[in-house]
Amino acid sequence: MKKALSILLTAALLLTCLAGCGGAGSASPSGTDTSGTSQSTAGANVPALKGPGNVTLKRLGYNVAWDPTTDIMVDVLKETTGYDVEYYALPAENADEKLVMEVAGGASYDIIQCSPDQFQTLMSQGALMPLNDLLDVYGQDILNGVSEDSWRAVSGEDGNIYGIPYKYPYAQEVQGFMVCRWDLMQEAGIEAIPTTIDEFYDCLVKLKEHFGDQYIIFSGPYRSASEGNGTWIFPQAIAAAFGIYNDWMVDEDGNVYYMTEHENFGKMIEFLSKCQQEGLLDPDWAVNTSSTVQEKLAGGKAIIAQINRNGLGETTPTMLETLGLTYDDLGYIGALKGSDGTCKYMRTEAINFVTVILRGSENAADAVNWINLKQQNQLYINIGVEGTHFNYDEDGGIAPINPIFAEERGNSYWYIDSTNEEEFATEWPSRVRKSDAQWAGFEAVTLYANENTPEIFVNNDFAFKPATENYAKYNTALFSSMNDYILQILAGSKTLDDLPTFQADWKNAGGDAVQAELQAWYDSFYG
Repeated sequence: MKKALSILLTAALLLTCLAGCGGAGSASPSGTDTSGTSQSTAGANVPALKGPGNVTLKRLGYNVAWDPTTDIMVDVLKETTGYDVEYYALPAENADEKLVMEVAGGASYDIIQCSPDQFQTLMSQGALMPLNDLLDVYGQDILNGVSEDSWRAVSGEDGNIYGIPYKYPYAQEVQGFMVCRWDLMQEAGIEAIPTTIDEFYDCLVKLKEHFGDQYIIFSGPYRSASEGNGTWIFPQAIAAAFGIYNDWMVDEDGNVYYMTEHENFGKMIEFLSKCQQEGLLDPDWAVNTSSTVQEKLAGGKAIIAQINRNGLGETTPTMLETLGLTYDDLGYIGALKGSDGTCKYMRTEAINFVTVILRGSENAADAVNWINLKQQNQLYINIGVEGTHFNYDEDGGIAPINPIFAEERGNSYWYIDSTNEEEFATEWPSRVRKSDAQWAGFEAVTLYANENTPEIFVNNDFAFKPATENYAKYNTALFSSMNDYILQILAGSKTLDDLPTFQADWKNAGGDAVQAELQAWYDSFYG
């Protein structure tokens, strides 16, 4: 906790030195105008475009398991917008710290796509350029395609827009779930995929009794950044059984509180600790990375693993090829019900990523113009060409044509900075079907939940809250400290007896200030 806060405070001092304000193209496949809004409309404070061929933009995004500098999308985007762009990715581990230190050190990126929490942190450091004027001149498609709620979420208390939001296009996805070796579970005498926390525990016990130390029974955590995925140190599918669905929640009386204050937080940690002590959890849980979890699953070392859709897309093909499995040998465990029937899972209708431009950017106008051009060509860039990459079905939905869709548009999600939200919501489901592996998990947990148990989904009351001072300043470090505390419990260096001390330290480190700020906003917005 102290380390995280120290990093942020150091960044704050360094970022005060950042100053200045930075500042299209060729014909696109759809024939849209790629020149951007006329420069003659630019105000005195809005820089003119340098234009394609005159500037090379630099874009930093989140970590992925493939190389974004060599993907086919690099050429697709160059063809469509005319701009040359260099692509960079954050590391898989300690991404928050890396981003803060790079920005503090004067990073030369023109475009940074960050998580909502990373956005709040950079906002608190004064590192971000206000985008209102730039959007007015060069980003009319962006402005018109993004909803009022989404703009609120990336605006400051001064009314300025400090980021371009990417709203998650699917409102109710169980994005953090578990994949299991159903063949091994059946061998151990398990007759059905568990749907409750008690069934899940009994399943783990039976697997341990049958296989002993031959396999890791349950491996995690899986915290890989991707669409709609959280970075919790414990599985959200398990937290659902205890009624915990977000870091900040609101009770029936409208009181804002943190997850560690939830009446079942201690019970959830006790459950995880019990599983750890009985050898049911991966002994490396406290030090695992998302990559090592995938390796253990794909290598046949683990029976159950925490995962998300993108993880399935990478592990399942390997399992089918090297372990000789079929899809019938795999199962999927979604949000579990508690012993009393409780099951709460947060809706994914929220801001998933925010694209920002640093105050020191010299290519801000071209950065906004490039994003606007991408949005003008949204269908072509993200889905492809009708008859080649997709067809429309009888209901008007988009049916991808594989394997070419997966080969030529499979990774386009990483390059998205903004969308026409209404149109993209109808286009997005086709992207899940790029991979049989991803679709199998999506169908088993998300479509099943929406069709059979839609009542489990809970609104995120703060999904579209604007940036506020204390939240931006403290919340990322607070969340990190909570994860660290849970890891220490699972590692055996701390216990739940330390919870009062943790809560007191957490409050003094900004927790009380954030709670008061969120309460005030909640009361004003919903009251």
